[in-house]
Amino acid sequence: MTEAPKAAAVDRADRTSSPGVLALVLVCLVAAVAAFIWLPGDYGRKAVSWTIAGFAVVGVFGLLTYAFGALQFAARSGRFDIAKAVADGNVDGFVVTDKHSRVLYANNTYRAFSGGAPNPAAIRPVERLFTGAPEISEAIYRLAQAARAGNRAVEEVRQSPPLSGPGDAAWYRVRVRPLESETNPGATLWTVSDVTRERERHESFFQDLQHAIDYLDHAPAGFFSADPDGSIVYMNATLAGWLGYDLAQFAAKRLNLSEIIVGDGASLLSVVSGRPGEVATEQLDVDLKPRQGRLMPVRLLHRVALKSV
Repeated sequence: MTEAPKAAAVDRADRTSSPGVLALVLVCLVAAVAAFIWLPGDYGRKAVSWTIAGFAVVGVFGLLTYAFGALQFAARSGRFDIAKAVADGNVDGFVVTDKHSRVLYANNTYRAFSGGAPNPAAIRPVERLFTGAPEISEAIYRLAQAARAGNRAVEEVRQSPPLSGPGDAAWYRVRVRPLESETNPGATLWTVSDVTRERERHESFFQDLQHAIDYLDHAPAGFFSADPDGSIVYMNATLAGWLGYDLAQFAAKRLNLSEIIVGDGASLLSVVSGRPGEVATEQLDVDLKPRQGRLMPVRLLHRVALKSV
């Protein structure tokens, strides 16, 4: 299978040529030719010579100003201004380093992460930006190794104190990828994103989930969930205690309904009537068989979602 060609970047920042300047050059050339043809004697030759000398002076002046950086091509300047504005205003920190880990470019966000460095020489690369716990150093080392190998990589690290802003600690997602550049081969783009709020939302969700599990485990009723083949995938602490099982050693799908329900009770759970897509609920009186002790008569509230056709 052949690899699909890489899509070209969209760049419409090129400015059109100036028709006024072109018209002025043509007028000068036509005037010089007309003077050479119609003016008598040396006047025509002098007019042509002065025209050529003027163009030469303008050309030399343009070359000098371009060499000193005071003059740039319009299309190149337009592309650079737009790309720089997009990068400078991004909420993520961007920093470009060369193959010797020297900083070539850093946007405003990364400058803030780096302590608001007043000049490019004071901007710290990512390897010196994140310090602290050993796991941070290991993650940054893996990213640096990926950068040297020309690979893409991503890591999430917890930095204390934060790189910027208040708080005791913050989470950052750090990405690295090679940057295709003709002028700086081996350049690498590092992206640093503050994902503290995202991590806080995830932690809050898991805490709520843990609270729900704790509530089910300590409820005064037994709960369990089983697959259609009868394999038990979840059992709360109350039911495990009734049956004499250690919940810490309980493994999903290692226990079957036939092992905890006496007689045909397990087969009754597999016979559910209803239309596809409905949630059927029924009550069954069955006997549970604990690992130790007598049979335990219980009333089972069975609820199952029927698959849609």
